[in-house]
Amino acid sequence: MTPHSNPSDISRSQRIGVAQAMTAYLFWGFATGIYFKLLDHVNSFELLAWRVLAGLPVMLLLVALPPGIGRIRTAIATPKAFRILALSTVLIAANWFTFIYAVVSDRLVEASLGYYINPLVSVLLGRIVLGERLHPLQRKAVWIAVFGVIIFGWSAISTSSLLTPGDDSPGLSGLVELPWIALVLPVSFGCYGLLRKEMRADSVTGLTIEMILLFPAMLALEIWLACRGSASFTSSGMGTDVLLLVGGFVTVLPLIAFAAGARRLRLATMGILQYVAPTCQFILAITIFGESVSPLKLAAFGLIWVAVAMYCFDAYRELRQETTASV
Repeated sequence: MTPHSNPSDISRSQRIGVAQAMTAYLFWGFATGIYFKLLDHVNSFELLAWRVLAGLPVMLLLVALPPGIGRIRTAIATPKAFRILALSTVLIAANWFTFIYAVVSDRLVEASLGYYINPLVSVLLGRIVLGERLHPLQRKAVWIAVFGVIIFGWSAISTSSLLTPGDDSPGLSGLVELPWIALVLPVSFGCYGLLRKEMRADSVTGLTIEMILLFPAMLALEIWLACRGSASFTSSGMGTDVLLLVGGFVTVLPLIAFAAGARRLRLATMGILQYVAPTCQFILAITIFGESVSPLKLAAFGLIWVAVAMYCFDAYRELRQETTASV
């Protein structure tokens, strides 16, 4: 807190920041899942395509606001900066597709598990890649989460066709049932976060560039699907067309709220609030979507929740120490 800071102004700013962050996380937790569930009759690749095709015009409007579209040129001014953005584009596309597939294939519970362990994966990546030191409590939380994921994976394997008696070659269908979603989501987003640290672009500029890079491939994909007669756009009714076209706002609106909240709140606070989204996804999956959760999977989630509680406690303790030191 600076000598001229008004405590009431700081408190009001933090309350606004919490409201903005909560808006983003609740949107990601409920609205995004419901949106893609309404479109579960559409090919997952086409849903990914329209997330970019409908999202890019919205992002271009946002990036045109002050300080202006020139920040795109600044963000890719060097070959290294462009390579980082190209790699982040691949990672965010993989993350988006995996989440879409999880929703339309009735595996949102698994996706929520992935987002629960996402911060712990980020902490571990920071240790491995950046050499960041893990707090003792963080180290314990990571190991508990790893054990929880192993139990969840065993639960999936034990009920999949991989262990079906008399089936010597279960093939790809059995492998698809493995909990790869719970690993791809946090690893892809964790690596994406690492690249974000190296970027010279803010969140709006970075996402705009990523969508620009994806646009040609996504347009070609939609044209290819249309030529094969597999595209749902213009062939599945007006309701589907409208939903696909508003996909850009579904992508962009929570991002705006998240970016606004992040500017007002400490990183530790955002780290605690981020668990709102996977909690909402878990509730949505088991109540509205009717996904089943076996006792073994519940045990796995129990371990993950213990790890999350330890992580949140460590983040809260760090936040309190920072607040005390700044007074």
